[in-house]
Amino acid sequence: MEYAIIVEKNKNGWYTGQCEQVPEAISQGATIEELKENMADAIKLVLKYNHAA
Repeated sequence: MEYAIIVEKNKNGWYTGQCEQVPEAISQGATIEELKENMADAIKLVLKYNHAA
């Protein structure tokens, strides 16, 4: 499944992201590629937690 991510670049040059479909999934990365990897992990963790709850 594909997820839409809202990406912003902060004043320190880092990228932050929040998933539109899973708004609890928030992460950051020094590059867009790192942010994508971190967001994938964040989404998996939130979905796993929500499923267990």
